[in-house]
This record gives sequence, C-alpha cells and structure tokens, in this order.
Amino acid sequence: MLRTYHSILTLTGTMTALCNAGDLVDFSDTPITTEDQPVKGVAQNPATEVGLDIALTALGTETVTAVGAIAKGAPLCTATGGGVRTAVPGTDTNIFAEALTAAADGEFVQILIR
Repeated sequence: MLRTYHSILTLTGTMTALCNAGDLVDFSDTPITTEDQPVKGVAQNPATEVGLDIALTALGTETVTAVGAIAKGAPLCTATGGGVRTAVPGTDTNIFAEALTAAADGEFVQILIR
C-alpha cells in the first residue's frame, strides 16, 4: 500500500526530535514510541533536523504502520515502538482513530482520525 493522507485539520509541530513521515507525534512534538499515548497528529513529512516545523494531520485520513494484526473498523491507539495497535475499549484511554483497512503486523493501515 502506498502512503497517502487527506488532512481535514493540519497542525504545525516544531519537532524536538527526528521523525519519519507517518510517525505519530505527541503534544511535545516528539515521535511516540510507547503505547496508549495522546496523539497530536501524524507527521505528513519527515523531520530531518530538530526544530524543523512540519505539518501534522490532526483530523482526517492517514497511513501508518500496524503493530499486530488490525481488523477493518478496529479502534486504534499508539503502540510500543511506534505505529498503531488495536485498542482495548475500557482499558486504553487514548483511542484516537479507527482502521479503514485491515493490516497484518508491520504493514501499512489506513486510519480515520477523529
């Protein structure tokens, strides 16, 4: 699958660390690498240097990496090491998106961020 996105709401992140396009970014403008964290947005472009301003998709569709198998329509939260995993409603507190496509571990998955 090709990485695509459609941003309804784009926020700016002044990155405090390097990141790749498609990385989940937190509210301190750092790539997320731990599970069930609040998400500011998904990086539309890579940050190749600290302090670089990049666009973050905060509302819309995005392409990110699946951690574990994900079913179409599954609620999603952040995963350890980056990417998204299927969330457990009632346990995970930072569900931020739903899967628009199914994906196996390590594959791209299209998500809807609401």
